[in-house]
Amino acid sequence: MSSILLFTMWSLVAAIPCQDRGLNINFSVPRQLLQWAAPVMQLHVRMLLESKKREMKSCCGLLKEILEIEKCARGMNELADSLRFPLSEEKEEEVRVKVEDVVKVCEGLKDGLDPLERQVREVFHRIVCGRMEGLDSFGSE
Repeated sequence: MSSILLFTMWSLVAAIPCQDRGLNINFSVPRQLLQWAAPVMQLHVRMLLESKKREMKSCCGLLKEILEIEKCARGMNELADSLRFPLSEEKEEEVRVKVEDVVKVCEGLKDGLDPLERQVREVFHRIVCGRMEGLDSFGSE
């Protein structure tokens, strides 16, 4: 159980930006003892390889929505640096398009991450309840 919890926490750290995240954790599961160890290790390796891709090196997390936010933010920053007021119609349209892109990404973030947040919260509560039940059963003996 502790291996699964460690892998889950590592996955969340990899997906969601943290300032000092380190993905190179020494993660190992005794493969010969557990039949689910090989698939978990394959997921671990795939996530490490994804984090090492060229486009991912300057990004904060592996979550698709976060990558899209970063791309939109870079585009908006470049556009803001190049603007001169008053705006021409062409530049005004370009700003509108960039803002619409940001709105789409934010809506996708809300639609995609709200269910994930609920699932993570539910799993956390299940783990806590399971641990409490285990401690209660030891205490009642």
